[in-house]
Amino acid sequence: MTPTEALKYIAELDKFGINLGLERMWCILEQLGNPQRAYPAVHVAGTNGKGSTSAIVASIFKEAGVRTGFYTSPPLEFFGERMRIDGELMPDESLPPLLERVLASSERFPILKEMTQFEVITAIAFLYFKEVEVDAAVIEVGLGGRLDSTNVIDPIATAITNIAGEHMAHLGGTLYRVGVEKAGIAKPGVPLVTGAVGAGLEAIKNRATETGAPLLVKGVDFDAEMGADGYTYHGVKGDIEGIHLALAGGFQRDNLAVALALIECCRAKFDIDDDAVRAGCRSVSWPGRMEVFGRGPKIMLDGAHNPHAAKALAEALKVSAGERARLILVLGVLDDKDAQSIVDELAPLADEVIYTRSDSSRSLSPEEFEALCAGRARHSIVKAGLKESLAEARALAGPEDLIVITGSLTMAGQARSILRSEGLLP
Repeated sequence: MTPTEALKYIAELDKFGINLGLERMWCILEQLGNPQRAYPAVHVAGTNGKGSTSAIVASIFKEAGVRTGFYTSPPLEFFGERMRIDGELMPDESLPPLLERVLASSERFPILKEMTQFEVITAIAFLYFKEVEVDAAVIEVGLGGRLDSTNVIDPIATAITNIAGEHMAHLGGTLYRVGVEKAGIAKPGVPLVTGAVGAGLEAIKNRATETGAPLLVKGVDFDAEMGADGYTYHGVKGDIEGIHLALAGGFQRDNLAVALALIECCRAKFDIDDDAVRAGCRSVSWPGRMEVFGRGPKIMLDGAHNPHAAKALAEALKVSAGERARLILVLGVLDDKDAQSIVDELAPLADEVIYTRSDSSRSLSPEEFEALCAGRARHSIVKAGLKESLAEARALAGPEDLIVITGSLTMAGQARSILRSEGLLP
């Protein structure tokens, strides 16, 4: 099997869609020798911010000399983004033998004939991290928590960044029920860190009590604040000053606080000093999240794909309004997202809105998008594809303007590929 064949096989598994449950994962991992138990892990869930939080933790681990596997989804451009070792993407040539082992182990069990795409990829990640002998792994939840394919690890610390109204159909229909599902990653005696508030926090508190998981709540047990010399983290066991975070956006303060609370929980296992914390925060990279390229005009990519994330992006754009002349918004969303609420957050800030779509089969057509959001933008146009939309945005933009491409991680990833082809990315 070649890397191309392996990627094609995995892509075709998408036909099985979402099928939450752990029976298939336990079965395949047992056949593979339970690779997920070969290393300590940190488990991170949440509606938004779990990727940034996980990236900060992984970066700090690396700076502390901890060989770290980082599992995340979805990738922006390359499959190997899903599983990284100390920031390095998994090489394409590593995929075929790992996939072949997973497939060979599944042949004798009928239940494994319909493993979902995410289950197969998760099994590959656990196996890969064992093969390359990581010291620790940072594992990002795919969907929810309780029945997510990643919820088979024995973590040394867990986190739920926040609770918002996404994937409600799969996770129970209310914020409390979403909180219950995400809090399913809680384990007896394992610290659980959260930045959640309201009904989601109540669900997490109840679950932590039921399972015997020590709970640390942002704003009560820990927090972070911005000062003249960067962030200061106020932790359970002391403060860390002079933290300069490489990730843009005021909303990253919450993610930083949760990440550093996780690091505090991991210090009993690993030697992580304050200098490693500062170095990891300074060097962390998380593409596609308020990522800016070029000059005259600048282009920002952001994967905001729900109202909560769109609000965070909008707040950041308001703060930076004095740094630009006009804002041109290139917007495309998936058909299962709250398009109207996303537009309500972002369109009032824009001088021009270009409705478009990514290559995803789940994309809402730009015509449907515009009709759905009629009257919400000061001035809008429709373009069939992202490359055409980016060209139109550049034609409209002056050297002091800002072009923002957002609406989904698929949009951000596809835009990165276009910019790469034009030499704006290495």
